[in-house]
Amino acid sequence: MIATCFGIPCRRLRVLSFSFTFLSFILFDRLKEAIRITTVATESALSTSKVDHVARLLETYKGGRYFVYTSENLTLPHIRAMAKDRHSVATWGRKSWRRRFKDYAVGELRFYEALENYTDSYVRTLNISEADFVLVPIPLGAAVFWGYPSDIENAFNHLLYNEPFFWTHREKHVYITNNERLFRHDMIKFFRDCCGFSYEIVTKISAGMLVNDFDPFAFMHYVIKHPDEAWSFQETKPVFRRYWSIGYSHEASDSKYNLTVASYDDWKNKELALFYRTTTGTSLYNSTQYRHALFRKNMTEAEKVLQPSAIGFQVPYFQWFNEISNAKFCLVVRGDNPSSRSFYTAIRVGCVPMVVSNALPHYQPLFPSLVNFDDFAILIDEKDFLSNPSESINHAIRSLSVFDQKRLIHGLELVQQLLVLDHSHSLFAPAFVHETVARLKG
Repeated sequence: MIATCFGIPCRRLRVLSFSFTFLSFILFDRLKEAIRITTVATESALSTSKVDHVARLLETYKGGRYFVYTSENLTLPHIRAMAKDRHSVATWGRKSWRRRFKDYAVGELRFYEALENYTDSYVRTLNISEADFVLVPIPLGAAVFWGYPSDIENAFNHLLYNEPFFWTHREKHVYITNNERLFRHDMIKFFRDCCGFSYEIVTKISAGMLVNDFDPFAFMHYVIKHPDEAWSFQETKPVFRRYWSIGYSHEASDSKYNLTVASYDDWKNKELALFYRTTTGTSLYNSTQYRHALFRKNMTEAEKVLQPSAIGFQVPYFQWFNEISNAKFCLVVRGDNPSSRSFYTAIRVGCVPMVVSNALPHYQPLFPSLVNFDDFAILIDEKDFLSNPSESINHAIRSLSVFDQKRLIHGLELVQQLLVLDHSHSLFAPAFVHETVARLKG
């Protein structure tokens, strides 16, 4: 008599059980292999991406070289020393301006010093006749706040009358400032009267290029196409022949914020889904409605955002920094202009910027010959955000696949190397040269 188990011969049941177990192992192995292949394909796609191409290009860059003037009549070491001294007293400037633009002026010095200290002969030359462009290292913002009109006048007079290369190649000279008012068309008379920027100086140096906090040409085109957004047309009138924007990237190199080098493994383990802190005050150009949109209806919109999140108004610095450092996404909303310094702080701490400012990629296009905003940031349309703030945020986050997340973090890694001057693998100098040469040829 054949033994049965639940009406099925037990021997057959054992064979079926063994076959099912064996098949399960095969399927599991194949599933693991499929996951491995998918992961390898994802990593391969990332490694052959535009981001990696840009990194390799800059690591071996040989597409142009720059020369830096070294005369102390231009570098103004006494001004630089005052700017770096936390206890120094500014010699000029409205108090409200000093509070805001002091950091900007010190940030300018970091840009200059990064280029002055760079020694790769493929990128920098000590022979001015070999240079694609010449950096004029006058610390403009610092000279405004810690110097006198005579400091600026003397520095530019040295350039205009004692540097022969300037006489024949004005167009090759490059200047840096991220003081958003300096060299703005509607502020020329103001800085002439207060600070030594005569019309003669501005007229002669304007044949060159200004690396500025914003790009007036790109912004002008945007404003013309979007008159309903009511941005100031005065800000868009160019003074120099050529520009490109460094933005407020001095914030990305501010050592008071600990640098968190972007990596996907660290990013995915961050505790907060979203970070957003703003002030209770009002902003220009109708921006308050965007900055306070999450606080409508007694914070109910903020409560609908994916949790855990840190959303609200100002908090003590320690809490603020702990929150932004532990967030995966950082909401950046337009303010008195299309930008916000929080955008650059987010980059420094490895937080993916979630931008509510349609004009920002045109106002501050960062190294546009190398990267686009959507390589490392999420852009939310202003109308969608205003219509349904929490849902527009949640949808943007939920719609990201793992591949999309890795792509954004990969892009953020590169942007940190472009903007963060104290990054151990900084690519700022070759990126600066690449962008400047591209603009000169354009």
